[in-house]
Amino acid sequence: MVGFTRILFAFAVSMGSSNFCAWQAFAYEMDGEFGYLDHSAIPAGQSAPLPHSEFEDRRTPGERLRKFSLALKKLGIPEESAPAFLDFPTPGSVALSQIQENFPALDPDGAVRRYLGLDQNGLSLFRDFASSDISSSLLEFFFPFQPKQARKSFFSDSELLLDRLRKIGSQVRQSLYAHPLSGLRVVIDPGHMGNEEWDHHTGKFVSVGGKTVSEGDIALSTALLLAGELEDLGAEVILTRTKNGPVARTNLDTFDHSPYLHQYFYNSLDSWMSEYLKLPDERLLSSVSQAPETARAFTSTQRKQFFIGGEDLEARSRIIDEARADIVIDVHFDASKSHELQSGNRSIEAFVPGGVRATETGSRVVRSHHLKHILEARRWQESVSLASSMIESMGKSLNLPLLSRPEFLTSVKVRDGVYARNLYINRRNLSALMVYLECLHYDHVREFPGLTLKDRTGTYRGATFFYPRRLDAVVAGAKDGILRYFMAME
Repeated sequence: MVGFTRILFAFAVSMGSSNFCAWQAFAYEMDGEFGYLDHSAIPAGQSAPLPHSEFEDRRTPGERLRKFSLALKKLGIPEESAPAFLDFPTPGSVALSQIQENFPALDPDGAVRRYLGLDQNGLSLFRDFASSDISSSLLEFFFPFQPKQARKSFFSDSELLLDRLRKIGSQVRQSLYAHPLSGLRVVIDPGHMGNEEWDHHTGKFVSVGGKTVSEGDIALSTALLLAGELEDLGAEVILTRTKNGPVARTNLDTFDHSPYLHQYFYNSLDSWMSEYLKLPDERLLSSVSQAPETARAFTSTQRKQFFIGGEDLEARSRIIDEARADIVIDVHFDASKSHELQSGNRSIEAFVPGGVRATETGSRVVRSHHLKHILEARRWQESVSLASSMIESMGKSLNLPLLSRPEFLTSVKVRDGVYARNLYINRRNLSALMVYLECLHYDHVREFPGLTLKDRTGTYRGATFFYPRRLDAVVAGAKDGILRYFMAME
């Protein structure tokens, strides 16, 4: 990922209460954000301590929202609509213990839990921080848990998806199937855009000594090769793009950026806006109007970011929604600087949904997305298993180590090589298993020269393309990891 500055230090925290286990955290700093939890350091069956939130407001429930509504009106931003809560798990299909097990990776700061009322009976999502006297008028959603006395559930979250995956697993384990992945629907999303114009906009390239490697271009070649391999095994594959350029069919200069501008301000409730909401109304309105964050929202630079990180990613997400996929694979490669090579980091990793931070839960719709990932505990756990299988196989195929400590400030370690991270595509994919790959470091001195040579020829659905031979090892590992996942699935 180009442009990241990383400062790493490790520290251990030991809680005095016997209710909390000692846990280890790896902290990163970039743009003023801090703090990550190493999920693997927590003993099985225990949750991490719920961190104190500096943003918590113990005033009358609803007062914070009243002030926020005033600020939005002053800025000409309509209030956010209620989430739809579509395709949530069947009531009673999830137990409290199931979701608690995943909290350290999915909600490490307790950011979503600030909005939740939790007990053995069910989960309540409120529009503001939950407290003993919060008004029922602020209730957004209620989900009853599986009865504690039930020995075995007759249903569970994501049961239809898991039934389809188990069927594929049975086929893979039987050698008589010529097309063992028949019935599997996969979406592959080649990250970024991959031509000179868009590389300039996104910074996703490395150019040294007159030679350039575009992340979007090698991601596309990898996706085309992997799609061909999976289709040969019987899978149905949908690609979000088959050529370089944006997936969005709109234009950077003319697209309607208002949904993303609105979302920018909705998200601010738990981040930069929170300090202003402590002010008296008159000072609040004048301060918000003059805030640097408000000015930034209306710049051409931010408009471009709304297109790259909003409009285009939403277009990809809509393809995923419409496909009703079983598995989504996002293909990316890693780099730190655009005009310099490095010799230190060659490890690889994969991301799954989660890792939501305390500054990332201001929006009602975003909270509903996080909640769906929390409630669909089995789907999330299967994403982790698939990601682990794929990244382990890729490590062997590429002869590269798995990342053992978080590399990005928003990463939460689940296991070696697998991290929860609140990326747009991860969060927005609400129905399939999700694996977001960082295949290798294309800025490494040993990788870059080979990746500049398109010395292999590939064909996908009648179209010919040229690519670096190193990608063969990436694809071989990814395919083998998918098959290994199904071989092991019960």
